[in-house]
Amino acid sequence: MNSILEEDIKNIADSKLVNWEECNNKSILITGATGLNCSIMIKAFCKKKLNLKMYLLVRNKENAKQMYGENENIEYIESSIENFNVEDIKVDYIIHAASPTKSKFFVEKPVETLNTAVLGTKNILEFAKNIGIKSMVYLSSMEMYGTINDENVTEEKLGYINTLNVRSSYSEGKRVCELYCYSYQKEYGVPVKIARIAQTFGAGISKNENRVYKIFADAVINKENIVLKSKGTTIINYSYTTDTVIALLVLLLKGKNGEAYNVVGEKTNMTILESAKWLADEFGEGKTDVIIDIPKENAGFAPDNKMVLNNEKLKNIGWNSNYTLKQGYTRLINYLKEEKNNEK
Repeated sequence: MNSILEEDIKNIADSKLVNWEECNNKSILITGATGLNCSIMIKAFCKKKLNLKMYLLVRNKENAKQMYGENENIEYIESSIENFNVEDIKVDYIIHAASPTKSKFFVEKPVETLNTAVLGTKNILEFAKNIGIKSMVYLSSMEMYGTINDENVTEEKLGYINTLNVRSSYSEGKRVCELYCYSYQKEYGVPVKIARIAQTFGAGISKNENRVYKIFADAVINKENIVLKSKGTTIINYSYTTDTVIALLVLLLKGKNGEAYNVVGEKTNMTILESAKWLADEFGEGKTDVIIDIPKENAGFAPDNKMVLNNEKLKNIGWNSNYTLKQGYTRLINYLKEEKNNEK
């Protein structure tokens, strides 16, 4: 295993912020189990050697098996989230992370984006209600805030989302899912918490990942120019994978039912443009420039945003971030370099 990823998994398994004993002799359903955050969480569970039965809901069982191998504590459930219908399992916990993540998909498949988010979340909440779980975390997104110009965005604030825009299928879908979670908690007592996750990156990302942080990192590693498809004025709200996974576990075990929490690293106020220039200067060896090339047609990118998320609510239940934006980027680049060398 890549040494950076292995260290991250060990750091999660060794974290004193998580009450691991609460996970022992329990069972958990994880949707979106091959995604970045959940894949690292599952590997941390395995590293910890807990007596924890893990039911992994995946669209492709064979792909998932290649990721996790054979493990007596893992059982694969091959299904879409919208069609999930299992009546013979009972779990203590649920991590619900299944969701489209690519902007191009939001734009080209807005109906499918909404269906996966809303119908899938309703399906999981109904399952949670029927079996009587101990706790559930729903992975929302900072995009649910919409466009907001505020450098202290706490959980009760909301910005504008244009519902007559196909790109909004993701952000507005997240809002509806949050309302479903809140409603199921209030009406049926489902013990669900909401994690509004900032841009999460780190070791373990797919080599086919096409989000901006991976594109930037690949550019400096390959000594190519970083090409921005916007002016880059959006302020970065980030969270390194290790911090995000620990936050999700803290929320699962200590969060307040029906509440939302921002999962975000410490404030940096770096814009996308500033981070690109820093990466070019720090790692580009004089061979990487930053170029702005804005396409005439919107390719599905999120609108420019000047919001800075506040993480005090999550800190108040016992979480702290360990990685700055620059530290996170450095670990990501070292991870990708090692992966590249291993391929050779």
